[in-house]
Amino acid sequence: MSFPFTNPSPTKLFFYCYVFFLVAEMPVPLRAQISPPGLDDTHMVLWGVVAIHQSLGEKWFNQSYAGLSRFSDPSNSSVLKRQAIYVVEQQTYRKWGKHWQLGFCLSLRGQNMYTDSPPYDSDIPGIRREIRYYLRLFYRHQLGPFSMAYSLRPEWRNFYDPTWSRFYQSPQAMRYRVKMQAGIPLNKTKSSSFILTNELLFVQAQQRQPNDGLCWTPFAQSEDRICTYFRHTFEKKKIAFDVGIMQQLNFSYGKFLNDFVHFAFDVTFIDPFGGKKE
Repeated sequence: MSFPFTNPSPTKLFFYCYVFFLVAEMPVPLRAQISPPGLDDTHMVLWGVVAIHQSLGEKWFNQSYAGLSRFSDPSNSSVLKRQAIYVVEQQTYRKWGKHWQLGFCLSLRGQNMYTDSPPYDSDIPGIRREIRYYLRLFYRHQLGPFSMAYSLRPEWRNFYDPTWSRFYQSPQAMRYRVKMQAGIPLNKTKSSSFILTNELLFVQAQQRQPNDGLCWTPFAQSEDRICTYFRHTFEKKKIAFDVGIMQQLNFSYGKFLNDFVHFAFDVTFIDPFGGKKE
């Protein structure tokens, strides 16, 4: 089996000129918004999350969440029409000094699959299961009123049929995500923030051949995700609420294909089992 790494195909300059940003200076340090997962063949998406952010001491913290998406057909805006994906995720982070942070993460997902043409019935199989392992490396610094950070996220993805008993038709994929975001506090107490993010995704995946063999695709850009969020942290900083929008731009080997919109919100309970231990 070949495993070729080739240079990503160049994309249109317009899409590379988006400004990259990372997390605003917020009342709860190091807690990022939970961006929607990317999807296929739709027009409009609604994504919701409930999360727990728990300190585990001075250098460690944990974030766990469960999320769910509904989406429309490619030809309309009925955002609640179909089930899209569920996500259950566990992230454990360690901090080094003021600037560096590394996360060890595991994600379980189930994505509903539909046919490409009207009436967009369930495909066979109708669900693609996924186990995803990834690291998430952050570097953070202050730039005037902005709190900046940059992240690199390598992922290993395994896809399964609905019963988890065998691999999906495209069994595995490697993906690299490069993300930058920034935000500005909107009041003196910093309980409200405005956040901008941009993330580029590059992928190399296994594809099944007509003879039932597998080969790896060339390494290339697959998506560009641009988010705008408003965040408010409630009294005593025990609950944080994000609401925003994500534009997903899809590419194939350097060629722009299409785009669609995600409306997103998440609610995070902060240190429900007690605060930092000295």
